[in-house]
Amino acid sequence: MTLATGDKLTPETFADFVSRLKYHCEGEGVSDHCTADAIFIVERRRLVSGIDPDYTDQLMIYCDDNHWLSIQEYWDDLDYESQVELNKKSQDWCDKQFMKAEDRDQWYLVGELDDHTVTGYQWEWDYVNSHFTREAAEAFIARKKHDYRDGLRVYVDANIYCWEFNTIKQALIKGDLILRQR
Repeated sequence: MTLATGDKLTPETFADFVSRLKYHCEGEGVSDHCTADAIFIVERRRLVSGIDPDYTDQLMIYCDDNHWLSIQEYWDDLDYESQVELNKKSQDWCDKQFMKAEDRDQWYLVGELDDHTVTGYQWEWDYVNSHFTREAAEAFIARKKHDYRDGLRVYVDANIYCWEFNTIKQALIKGDLILRQR
């Protein structure tokens, strides 16, 4: 039973929470993330596309509602007839089969195909939510990873100047802020 997975607030779950908070902010956990003022942020991985190919070496292919992040991935998805057609275009362009052509020739040839767009891309990490402990962040990821197909991660940030957060955290750790039962 733990608050990290959504259990009810009881003396046991509260004691577990404070124990984990102490571990991450005063105990051995500090060396894992190099700050006593840790906040555990869940971030989602997001694909950003449409970057001018002159400014990146990460290229992707769009066609219809599909995208590929490499020539090999695109080639592997082609049916036999499309591979033959692309090989012919490549032979005409650079006297080589498509998969043996230079990278720049492959990208050029795909970009010349009808309804195909070659563009630059990059991966970014966006904020999803924050947690007092790593365990709570990891529990969120375990519960919600199916909603984020490109991935989630725990990023540890130092919240050294978040005075309200740190004051409440220290009050919990020192026992000044306690659970009162009714």
